[in-house]
Amino acid sequence: MMIEERNVNNWRDVIVLFFQTKMNTSALAKASKYIEEKVVDLKNESNNKKRDRLSASIEKKKLELEALKNNPDEITDWLDKNTQTKISVGSRIIKSTHPLKFSHSSAPNDGVLVDVEDGSSLLNTASIPNSFKAFDMAHNNGALISISRFLALSYEGETIYDSILKSEFQFLDEFYKNREQLEEWKSGLTKLVEKRNIKSASFAKQIYFPVGSRRYHLLAPLTSSTLAEAVFNKISTIKYKKKADSFDEGSALNPHFSIPKNKIVVVRVGGNNPQNVSMLNRGRNFKLYRDSKESYGIFNTLSSEPPVWHSQLKPPIYIRSFFYELSRNYEVKENIQYLSDFLTRFESLQLSIKNPKRMKWVEKWIENIADEVLVYVKSIQALPAGWSANEGIKLKPEHCVLLDCHRQDEPFLEITNSSDWQAAITKDFAGWLNHRLTKANEKFTPQDEHTKLWMKIFKANFREELEIKGFIQQEEVV
Repeated sequence: MMIEERNVNNWRDVIVLFFQTKMNTSALAKASKYIEEKVVDLKNESNNKKRDRLSASIEKKKLELEALKNNPDEITDWLDKNTQTKISVGSRIIKSTHPLKFSHSSAPNDGVLVDVEDGSSLLNTASIPNSFKAFDMAHNNGALISISRFLALSYEGETIYDSILKSEFQFLDEFYKNREQLEEWKSGLTKLVEKRNIKSASFAKQIYFPVGSRRYHLLAPLTSSTLAEAVFNKISTIKYKKKADSFDEGSALNPHFSIPKNKIVVVRVGGNNPQNVSMLNRGRNFKLYRDSKESYGIFNTLSSEPPVWHSQLKPPIYIRSFFYELSRNYEVKENIQYLSDFLTRFESLQLSIKNPKRMKWVEKWIENIADEVLVYVKSIQALPAGWSANEGIKLKPEHCVLLDCHRQDEPFLEITNSSDWQAAITKDFAGWLNHRLTKANEKFTPQDEHTKLWMKIFKANFREELEIKGFIQQEEVV
């Protein structure tokens, strides 16, 4: 979704954005998805006539989207329909952090609500500030998931659920057409939610161990879907965030989380039936296969093993090309394996990148590799300057210019000014990548077209680093 459309200034913006980004069947969401897809097509289209047609269709759809946002009749219709849903007392939707259905699909839609903040250094639900908590909505009917998501919407720290319990309905002000309709909505929404006293059930799977007279220690506490949501979102951010975004303006590496591969467990929640899980747990949706019609809720758990300390970082003085230091990197190996398997499906490079979606995958894998190269380069650049002056060094002078960029002695600066070290780095990347692709899949045979494409994508993603120390190359990207 475009950044400017994420800004919310009132309840109306919050609700419209919800339908635009979360309600896949809504006209708002369909228009937004159309625009996003066509913007991608436009980016990858080189034919000017087709670009003009794409631009025209994008602008037309944007006007339609604005009209839908200014006159959201579908939201009014949705409220008309869903505020007539009948739920009996004792089974209505409740706000919680620990829904029982996390423990067992047959458990009632009860749960515990932890809305206190204890400021503890321990990772638990109470240690998460309320402003950052994602509260769950427990229900006993899969058809109530979209209603639960609506009730969970918040503005300035208060959810729609909270407003309904306080009989405050300002969030409806921009959508009703007359007072009679508003009163019907108020009555219907009030009958959807309730507060209930905390109680347990046989399916909660809570295990108590006696530790004294009438004293017990809880061995298996209720799982917090709120805490699971926070952990899941943090892992997702780490997993999909570009490595280049981890550096500040001064090119220093910011403090960040690093989660090793194969140290995350994905736990399946509730099965395929949506009524067997709560709103948050269903929202962490996962499919075994991309085109699968079945999906289920998940959450992540992390390894509790102690950290393994690696040996001290040393500069690559005993190899000609520093890129071979990246050959043992797990992320690099994984992306190279994906890329090599993809390329060997086609007879030529042109077939593998002719389709814009295919080209997007190729670019993604090369960009991921470039990110790992950047992290390595930054770590070596942080070493004390002058290490490349070692008498027995085997590393190419052009590579020394990049990795020992703070060295200031005259012989080194002469090499920096007299050589096209940027071109050498780009060419060596392509040569190394071709070599690793061949190692990953013996059916792959690199051609000149491969080399040129690797150089082009790498240079586009590594351009800022290739311009260090003011030695800027003015030529266009190859």
